[in-house]
Amino acid sequence: MFKQAYFTTNMINNAYKLSAVLTQWINPVVQQFAAGRMASLPFVQLIENKVKSSGWVSPAWSLASEISPLLNNVSGALVQPLLQRYISSVPDEQLPKMAHRIVDEAIKQGSLSLMEGRVVFEKEDLEELKQLLNYNLPLSQEEEYEVITEPRAEDSAQ
Repeated sequence: MFKQAYFTTNMINNAYKLSAVLTQWINPVVQQFAAGRMASLPFVQLIENKVKSSGWVSPAWSLASEISPLLNNVSGALVQPLLQRYISSVPDEQLPKMAHRIVDEAIKQGSLSLMEGRVVFEKEDLEELKQLLNYNLPLSQEEEYEVITEPRAEDSAQ
């Protein structure tokens, strides 16, 4: 009984791994959006203006920029569970193959554009994601069936 409970609680599935990888990879974007959103809140602007007018900081100082590094933990706590819930709908054993194929295709295209072009991941960003996938969700070497769409040369010789 104890061994089984220990095994199941320490089992990390592919959905968890992929959500953790994606959360780490998109963290800078999440921080930037959160900081931008935070800077537009009236009470944050009020605090910023008060501190700037006091002379404690330069006119270029930003409260959102100060708080942005703290948002790392918040984004991980909020984003990862949402991603994991969404990703969990895909069969776990298919996740590595699916993730690698999506990233490979995006690399081939040269970029990945999301949210109507508001967020664009360049080829270098995608290559970084590919590296994270290789480390955390490596593809197993399995043979895949290739669908034949036209007669092969050896078939026509018969």
